[in-house]
Amino acid sequence: MVTGKGHRRVVTGHRGGKSVVLSDQRREPYKFRTVVGFEHTYMWSTDGSLESDPDTVEQELPKSALPSVNGSLLHVVTFPPAKTAASSTSDPSQVAEEYLTRVPGLADTFEHDGSQMHTTQTVDYSILLDGELWLELDEGETVHLSAGDIVVQQATRHGWCNKGEHAATIAFVMLGVSPASLGNSASNPQRWNSEA
Repeated sequence: MVTGKGHRRVVTGHRGGKSVVLSDQRREPYKFRTVVGFEHTYMWSTDGSLESDPDTVEQELPKSALPSVNGSLLHVVTFPPAKTAASSTSDPSQVAEEYLTRVPGLADTFEHDGSQMHTTQTVDYSILLDGELWLELDEGETVHLSAGDIVVQQATRHGWCNKGEHAATIAFVMLGVSPASLGNSASNPQRWNSEA
């Protein structure tokens, strides 16, 4: 299983015209206090440039959980089984507060109804590393995913649910795109930070 041990991140780059390892470190997951078993790890981000300094990336990672236009962001997320998450006794406002603090920008896209449905202005490559997840789309459509499955998500309204018995870990490569390039993607009217 992938959960709980952190993820090794090896970053290559250039020095003196030669390819080298710029950074090799283990990234420990943030373990949510309000949702038992839910873990999130920021791995890397780019702003559209070809090569980034690892120290600069470290300083920028917590600022937004969404990539800039033409940028990218790599997250690894562990979803506990739904029955474990449901046993968390936290007040929904505490859960929302922790999400807004840990994953700013992304948390703002979640709907208020607790469904975990959200829409981002990104194209995402989602790679299920371990376990099982269910991708939920409009009209009640669901897709059951197993370890090794990949979802290409094009700014669609969606949610993730772990209906299985064990934790599931998924890597999200999020590519920031301009809203004009998304075509007819639906907007998400109720966000956690909305005035409604």
